[in-house]
Amino acid sequence: ALLDGRYVCGDEALYGQFADAIESQVLKRNAGRFYKDKLAENRERHERYGDSVYVLEPQIKEGEGGLRDLHTAMWLAKVKFKTNDVGELVRKGVINDSERAELEAARDFLWRVRNALHFLSGQHQDQLTFEYQERIAAEFGYRDTTGLKGVEHFMRDYYLHAAAVNRFATEIIARCMQQPRVASLVGRYTGREIRPGVRIVGGELSVGDPALFREHPVELIRVFSDTQRHGVPLSHATKRNIRAHAELIDEHVRQQREVTEAFLRILAWKHDVYETLFEMHWLGVLGALLPEFGALLCLAQHDVYHIYTVDQHSLMAVRELERLREGVYKSAVPLLTEVMREIDQVEILFLAILFHDAGKGQGGGHSEKGAHLVPRIAARLRFNDDASQQLEFLVRHHLTMSHLAQRRDIRDEKLVIDFAKTVGNADNLKKLYLLTFADMKAVGPKVWSNWQDMLLAELYLNALAVFEKGAFVESDQTERVARIRARVAAACADLNRDRVEQFLADMPERYFLQTPEDEIPRHITLVSHLREEPLVTAVRHYPEREFSSFTVVTADQKGLFSRITGVLTAHGMNIVGARINTSGSGVALDVFRVAHLDRAEIAQDDERWERIQVTLGQVLTGKVDIEQLVAASRRKSMLTRKFVPRVGTDVLIDNQVSADFTVLDVFAQDRVGLLFTITNSLFHLGLSIHVAKITTNVDQVLDVFYVTEGGSKITDPQRL
Repeated sequence: ALLDGRYVCGDEALYGQFADAIESQVLKRNAGRFYKDKLAENRERHERYGDSVYVLEPQIKEGEGGLRDLHTAMWLAKVKFKTNDVGELVRKGVINDSERAELEAARDFLWRVRNALHFLSGQHQDQLTFEYQERIAAEFGYRDTTGLKGVEHFMRDYYLHAAAVNRFATEIIARCMQQPRVASLVGRYTGREIRPGVRIVGGELSVGDPALFREHPVELIRVFSDTQRHGVPLSHATKRNIRAHAELIDEHVRQQREVTEAFLRILAWKHDVYETLFEMHWLGVLGALLPEFGALLCLAQHDVYHIYTVDQHSLMAVRELERLREGVYKSAVPLLTEVMREIDQVEILFLAILFHDAGKGQGGGHSEKGAHLVPRIAARLRFNDDASQQLEFLVRHHLTMSHLAQRRDIRDEKLVIDFAKTVGNADNLKKLYLLTFADMKAVGPKVWSNWQDMLLAELYLNALAVFEKGAFVESDQTERVARIRARVAAACADLNRDRVEQFLADMPERYFLQTPEDEIPRHITLVSHLREEPLVTAVRHYPEREFSSFTVVTADQKGLFSRITGVLTAHGMNIVGARINTSGSGVALDVFRVAHLDRAEIAQDDERWERIQVTLGQVLTGKVDIEQLVAASRRKSMLTRKFVPRVGTDVLIDNQVSADFTVLDVFAQDRVGLLFTITNSLFHLGLSIHVAKITTNVDQVLDVFYVTEGGSKITDPQRL
């Protein structure tokens, strides 16, 4: 508060005395402690509000790049440079005129946005939530264009201005914390010269004369490779000079062999790839060198599961791959860690991550649009045909593996073989597996889970087996089922022989192809209990994989699957998948997977599972109306809903991926009871559900159902 004091009116001489006293009695005596305390406060505040300029719903006052960063920088400037006037900082050589213009534009923009927040909310509101983003964008006159919504244009401007504030604050902090140097004449001969004009001085890499960048633009890239190899940061003066000269990287410079070689050395280095790329991006070099990536600068994604802007998301994905390589996730995802450590040409994988979303902002189909950019990029980087084709494949298919793992029956042999044919070779498969992990992990904290890990690993291993065997033709299913039945019969030698044989003969072939063999003996036991009671359920918990398996055995009836999903929904269970089986004698054996998410107590709550069984029995006997039960649970949830960007409802039909089933993809806004609404609708349509895969990305669900009508695929266009 004392630092912000300024003369407004009254006795100016008295104000002068006050200002002198502040400087002599407060600032000079306490400067070191003040810097230390303010920086600690700054770090704690950033951690509390997302630790990034590019968070989804930024805190415009306290978040990184917010107004408090500007305040902190000006307070530090007042102590260090005896002024908190921006014009005076220019006159003292702390910043230049272009930096002042950038800073003032950013400050004015943030002020306008904060005022709009307060006016629209009618209260002290500093969180720029989705609701207010859309309203302020409209008030400020932002309009939708091809490929981008008006609100995304607005948020891009917000991030650019917030980044300018953050850069200014970082520069002021660095200047304030800089240790006094030895006189420049002496300093010129200290440190170590690693190349003409490039020295390591005081633990920092420094380019003393910016003319080096003008005469040799390749040095704008080489210095980043130097920081990796010598393990030192760039000096702040060098950073400023790099930023000021980044525009020298034009098409002529990009085509130079020594430029591409220097950049590929950065990507191929054994550590600090993310940190180096982030610094290059921060200083404007990465976007100048790779204009296709530069087009993603501060590109907002207006949804609630992408945490960062497109450029930051891509850089975060690089960081996730490096963490894999360093063993950070060794206990959580050992297979991925092993694959990451054994691949060759890691630079292709890092480039695929940088460009996997390069098609965004150009309308729909970003994977295909991004892939069209790759040949030009690969030619500029002097890639051979094989490397170019692999990079193009990874960009084009970066969503394929997650699509199949989450939305298709990955135990379908035809699907796995078709996937292997698309992938082409084991090296492509390994890199695609790693890219898929990094992409999902970098989206947000709720997208990657043990469940996703298990699905992707199963698809990866199944496809890898195809390459190892060289068997790109489906095996004879009848023979496979016969072998499985024989192995199960041998494993169940201690069970009642007649019941085992009856079960093995009664269940359809698809059951044996889809069910892990170690589960089948338990299912035989459960079915045998139907002789004593009409409904048999069992639950097994897998806390290390963060899901529970709930098995229901009962006489088949119309709408059974819908009723079970309704009961689970009413009890707050998050269903992620289901296998539905009906025996020849009319016994339903349905297995549901329930995700724990952040609710580990699900695995210990025996009473809840007992209540589920009781409620399910009441629903199946008609004592409880399932639609009323779900409606009641939906009403309770309405009290806790928050605003999220709306997503559309879409139903897609795929009759190609499966030989036996019509596949329905249902996209919709999430709400309590939605799964029951869909399955109940399918029941009333007279469809039988055989496999279900359920995915929820915060606000949007993607539910996938393998269905038949009268035992066959639905092919009639009007019916579809």
